[in-house]
Amino acid sequence: MTTPIPGPPGWPIIGNLRDVDINDTVRCFGDLAKTYGPIYKLHLGGDDRIFISSQELVNEVCTRKEFVKIPIGSLKQLQYVTPKGLFTAPHGQKEWGRLTERSPPQMLDVASQAVLRWARAGENNKINVAEDFTRLTLDTIALCAMDTRFNSFYKDDLDPFIEAMLTILKEAQVRSSRPAFVTPFMREANQKFEDAIAYARKVAADVIAKRRANASGTQKKDLVDAMVNRTDPVTGKKLSDDVIIDNMITFLIAGHETTSGLLSFLFYLLMTHPEAYSNLQQEVDTVIGKGPIKVEHLGKLLYVKASLREALRLHPPAAVWGVTPLLNDDKDSDEHIVLANKWAIRQNQTVLVLTPGLHRDPAAFGDDAEEFKPERMLDDSFQALPKNCWKPFGNGTRVCIGSDFALQEAILATAILFQKFDFRLADPDYKLVIRQTLTLKPHGLFMYAKLRDGIDSISLQSGIFNTGSNSVSNRVGEVSNSVSGSKESRPMSLFYGSNTETAKGLAERFAVSASSRGFKCTIKTLDNAINHIPTQHPVVFFVASYEEHPDNGMKFIEWLQSSPGLNLEGVKYSIFGCGNRDWMHTYQVTPILVDSLLQDRGAVSFAARGATDVSRGDILGDFESWQSEQLWPGISYLFGETIVSNEPDYLSLLDQKPANESSNGVQVEVIQVTKMTAATDRPKYHMEIELPKDVTYNVGDYLEVYPENSEEDLKRLLQVFKIKDKEDADPIIMAIFTRLELNQPATANQIRKLSETCASIKDKVLLTDLADEVSNSPQRGVPTVLQLLVAHPTIAISPNQLVSLLPSIRSRPYSISSSPAWSPTRCTLTWSLMDRPALTDARYKNEPPVVGLASGFLARLAPGDRFKASVRPGKDRFRPPQDLSSAPMIMLCIGAGIAPFRGFIQHRAEAIRRDPSVSLAPAVLYVGCRSAQEKLYAGELAEWEQKGAVKVRWVFSRPTSQGESGVVAPQGYVQDQVWTDRADVVPLWDEGARVYVCGSRALSQGVRDVVKRIYGDVARSRCGPKDEEAVNEWWLDVIRERYAVDMF
Repeated sequence: MTTPIPGPPGWPIIGNLRDVDINDTVRCFGDLAKTYGPIYKLHLGGDDRIFISSQELVNEVCTRKEFVKIPIGSLKQLQYVTPKGLFTAPHGQKEWGRLTERSPPQMLDVASQAVLRWARAGENNKINVAEDFTRLTLDTIALCAMDTRFNSFYKDDLDPFIEAMLTILKEAQVRSSRPAFVTPFMREANQKFEDAIAYARKVAADVIAKRRANASGTQKKDLVDAMVNRTDPVTGKKLSDDVIIDNMITFLIAGHETTSGLLSFLFYLLMTHPEAYSNLQQEVDTVIGKGPIKVEHLGKLLYVKASLREALRLHPPAAVWGVTPLLNDDKDSDEHIVLANKWAIRQNQTVLVLTPGLHRDPAAFGDDAEEFKPERMLDDSFQALPKNCWKPFGNGTRVCIGSDFALQEAILATAILFQKFDFRLADPDYKLVIRQTLTLKPHGLFMYAKLRDGIDSISLQSGIFNTGSNSVSNRVGEVSNSVSGSKESRPMSLFYGSNTETAKGLAERFAVSASSRGFKCTIKTLDNAINHIPTQHPVVFFVASYEEHPDNGMKFIEWLQSSPGLNLEGVKYSIFGCGNRDWMHTYQVTPILVDSLLQDRGAVSFAARGATDVSRGDILGDFESWQSEQLWPGISYLFGETIVSNEPDYLSLLDQKPANESSNGVQVEVIQVTKMTAATDRPKYHMEIELPKDVTYNVGDYLEVYPENSEEDLKRLLQVFKIKDKEDADPIIMAIFTRLELNQPATANQIRKLSETCASIKDKVLLTDLADEVSNSPQRGVPTVLQLLVAHPTIAISPNQLVSLLPSIRSRPYSISSSPAWSPTRCTLTWSLMDRPALTDARYKNEPPVVGLASGFLARLAPGDRFKASVRPGKDRFRPPQDLSSAPMIMLCIGAGIAPFRGFIQHRAEAIRRDPSVSLAPAVLYVGCRSAQEKLYAGELAEWEQKGAVKVRWVFSRPTSQGESGVVAPQGYVQDQVWTDRADVVPLWDEGARVYVCGSRALSQGVRDVVKRIYGDVARSRCGPKDEEAVNEWWLDVIRERYAVDMF
């Protein structure tokens, strides 16, 4: 028994056409889903179409084999333009299957043209965001896939090809939303459509003709070469010109349209979410610095990638995709399939997935599904999401094969643009308007781009074009040809399985490496290994695993699984797997399966299986590490081959500027510095700072401090390189001093690298032992790299080698400990001097103690000194309520964690000073410190407490002391005192109190545990016992609404 699918009633002939705005169908479909639920139907174009938008239903459609993806709407209308294109060809088209396997995008850097265009236009130039990102993505796909330049950034108007595509897309959208019989009567629109198609096909034909004219020249390993010059390995045939043109247009349209929409939405979201903007730019600065972007950087830009994923979630450019159940070969069959055990869907009936609704399903993403939160898309959180809840690239065999290309292009573009510019909306009051063609894009979105401080036209071009061997322009998309050794070389067999040629490219690259080591390699597909896996020489398998097994390896896997009595004894092999964690449920599944099946059949692995996550952007880095650490040592053990290692490349700092010169900060002046505690262990400081007149802050904000190395660090650095004083120093030495952190404790890996360059056997042994000790006890007192270099002068290290060991100087945020109600032009900081564990090793006893870079920098400042800083907005939840009478406040901290709360309480005290009759909600402050001698702001807090701004509870962790009143202060920890005071705390909670915690992770965990304990205790007396699960559910609600933590 099935249930009728809901939906609005239709009209004769036109069906539900009046329920849909043909210029804004996606919004209309979404509104209907809000009315009729996660599944409904509309009668459009003479047939009932089913719409689904919940994770539960989409997951079923994606996992059931009966459903296949089909072209729909505008995409279906594009069949008229490109009948055999990758995305418009019907299910099962042979050319589509062959082309999918031979379309590996090669990434190049076109983003530099956008950088130069925006820089030359100036900071007051209004940038049409969607148009310029269209220029960027079109030029990128054209250059990478077809070696064709449109040079869009060198023209004021859009390229005629883009104008033609816009015409095609607009008409396709209109046609998809009206009855087919109307189209022949739209003569003017039809003529524009035909002219645009003719122009687009002419552009593609010209590219083919140019490539064929140069057939005797150097072949380019791109899409055009794959289609024009190569034959299908199965049929032996080449693609026809029509098929090549269809797919070139498809790639140019689909390869740029969605990515330009993604970047446009991302920049809008970042400009309207300052915290995410700051986090992303800070990651770019930390990972890349100010030099050229390199391949290895891309995989480390985790927050950039998470932001792109979150933008794709909230605003997927490809908002609707279609599937249909295929139950048999009779397309007119009356057979049907039942979805969710409830709704019947006929064979060949169109089912449309509403991606915006799916991506905002609270069942998958929680009650904050409508909010932009990149943190939910960081790898661990992303992998924990329900299956098939995030589908911006479609599903199944018709999933977007350019998704990896698109994400890598978007990561690269975002990184280089945020590295060079600061962005802001041209209209601060702009509200997002979405324009719909084939995809969705923001409409009327303009922004300003201002070069970041310290970047001018010379350093800008230097930073873009000073590319070394590891630079993006030199290495991204690099592919090596297979090289055979001499006829005396030993044989080696390489087998690959991949739909996108990633694994094949790695096999070809490996053949070059193997040839230099005396091996001659043959390269074949996995299916060619059936009954032909050699036993006389090593075998290496390169296996990709995305949503399914690779097409050219399915028969091989079936052979391994189902051949009775198959014996592979004597086979010596290793495997390297390619995968993408975006497909979390199938990541590395195929390589793991092949590895297991080979061993079950008696084969022996001579090296551990390698793996790469292509979404990290460092395929070659992972591959090279696997070769040097696993593969070649394994072959060396078996065959005695020599292992060749390549010296790493080192970065140059000559064209980079230090953080305190290239930041967005301003010069601030120190008015007063006070050391508030006498303790030698982490003494506490207070600083009053004068801000420039145009700089403002709010209570709860941070002051971003740009620290500098000390003169003591400089002396030590000069000593290492035997330089008398800084006037004699080489510029690279001074660059190291101004750009890199010199006082961080050395890591075990750094110490081992130093030992490798040591000329003294004794020092080498000492350093090796120290590295082992650091590995086993990372919290012990450890010298810095510079201290080790001074203590062991036999270490032979060059400036470039030292650069490879040291991180760049980064800014540090400090909670502002004042309120602008006290002074709008002055702020205060409160901090602890972060000292490292003492160096217990006698070899370093003469070395001075090491303190934190930023805390030490601040402690060295004196009244009248100036330094670089900037105000960074705090978290909205970590601020006092706007209405100070609306909710009580419970604040808990230890040590210098009092900083933000001093600002909160000062804010309340100023409100009372200005209006003594004001009624404030209660506020209680718990402060943990070692003893009464370390109480911070005791007099000030006592005065504010007397005025009614706060109630202070001091908690001492060391033996109890008596204050001036003679009252014995509590001993223990803050969370212990909260439990003791629960009779006072619970009424505040019942009144809607907000809880704020500032301190260590231990404090946060302790407070969490005691709050849950109090809840369980109160619940027991009010409504009966609560089990652990119920308490945890309550806690999840608490942390979303009324609990905020700032840890340091």
